[in-house]
Amino acid sequence: MILVVGMSHRTAPLAVRERFALTEEARCLLLSELQASDCIEEVLVVSTCNRVEVITAVGADLESATGDIFAALGASGMEQHFYVHSEQDALRHLFRVAASLDSLVVGEAQILGQLKAGFEQARTVGTIGPALHRAVSRAFRVAKRVRTETTLGAGQVSVPSVALELASQIFGEFKGCAVVLVGSGDMAETIARLLHQSGAKLSVLGRNLQRAREVAQRADGEGRSFAELDAALVDADILITSTSAPHFVIERERMKRALRARRGRSLFIIDVAVPRDVEPSINELDSVYLYNVDDLSSVVSRSLADRQREASGAERVVAEELLAFGRWAEAQSVTPVVRALHSRVEGVLVAELERTLRGRLRHLGESDRAALQKMMEAAANKLLHAPTAALRRAALERGDELDTLTQWTGELYSLDESADAVESADAVDAVDAADAVDSAPTTALPEDLKS
Repeated sequence: MILVVGMSHRTAPLAVRERFALTEEARCLLLSELQASDCIEEVLVVSTCNRVEVITAVGADLESATGDIFAALGASGMEQHFYVHSEQDALRHLFRVAASLDSLVVGEAQILGQLKAGFEQARTVGTIGPALHRAVSRAFRVAKRVRTETTLGAGQVSVPSVALELASQIFGEFKGCAVVLVGSGDMAETIARLLHQSGAKLSVLGRNLQRAREVAQRADGEGRSFAELDAALVDADILITSTSAPHFVIERERMKRALRARRGRSLFIIDVAVPRDVEPSINELDSVYLYNVDDLSSVVSRSLADRQREASGAERVVAEELLAFGRWAEAQSVTPVVRALHSRVEGVLVAELERTLRGRLRHLGESDRAALQKMMEAAANKLLHAPTAALRRAALERGDELDTLTQWTGELYSLDESADAVESADAVDAVDAADAVDSAPTTALPEDLKS
């Protein structure tokens, strides 16, 4: 059973979200702690500027698993800011997140990369098993279909692009503006790329000078040491911060010193970091205009109507993939019975063949024995076709007759005698067999979902 516990820009303000922002090291520790829970079988963690989510595969005790997640996050007293989704709702949420339907900027591509990064990290730590592997892989498929079948993510759509759109509303154009970018990570690189050929005088400040120079060079800018921050605050017209620092990089006192040297010139600041880079009280100072990621929502809302039509197409993809995943889940319940049925019938036929070859037909040569073996295999396949097809149809249609069919199949073929062999089968074989059911023809779904 899939369980998702998380918070996002929809449920928690920035001041709360930044308390739960996780570094890569913190995510590793959280994965290990949750893996030790008796209630949690598999787990991955996604942490971005606008969300933190724990995605798990759990047993029947959802309440205990949820409690373990809250305890590991240190969320006591903050539960009201979190959402909890399970089973079908959890899958729908996961698919919508991957498709960027739940993002602050609907259609942005960054969330898919962040989900993939969380998945790879969990695989490295060893907390991914067959349930999450299948669910997350299906989420990646949803995202791919949304990108190819709709124009939801067309153009440059992201938090950085919205930040620059906000800046352009103030300055009109960037030609001649001194833009200072504090940070040299992926977000900063995206901003620098968007500023390329804008005419702005770009400076990129980073603790890693070589990296800052590489980011700046791609936008015809200048890479500078973080030690030059005070001078940059005096020179800047627009300041954009996107570091991964766990504390304020620009404090109120530092800004007050810079303002004295600026002699009344206005400074426009966009802080897209979580936790925030800029002390919020700086917005109270004269001639300073500070915006953070939550302030960008007003810019997003103005273009939301233009994306609503494409979003509805993406929601259709999510619904279709939920149906396909449901077929796989039903197939899982049929797979052990199908395998036991094949094992039972083939076992009886093989035993009879071997007894006959030791007796009346012991004179047969190797070629004749091989031909007889093939004949027996063909006969077994024909015998098993009708009951197997009936079980698969019941799984695909998710009808009430499925339980009755599996029960009668077990009694008719005495499958209990081979139950021990079925229970000890490799889980990977079960997933492969379920995939075979998932690909069975049906007229209820589009062609591209029959795989």
